[in-house]
Amino acid sequence: MTFSEYMNTLPDLKKEAIEKLSKECCVTTTTVYRWISGEIIPDALKRKTIAGVLNKDEKELFPKLNNNGMH
Repeated sequence: MTFSEYMNTLPDLKKEAIEKLSKECCVTTTTVYRWISGEIIPDALKRKTIAGVLNKDEKELFPKLNNNGMH
């Protein structure tokens, strides 16, 4: 399940999760919404942080990226 898919399964907790990701990654909530929509892709360090916060495997959340973060 990708990052966008996972976040969309959290209708009641989505706002809390977005706020937590925003705080942990030191970005605005707008940036997190842009990540969810696929408009932008978080950098490698932020992807690792996202995976840790969500307790999910980074490769599962961002399956289209290889090790260097390229498509």
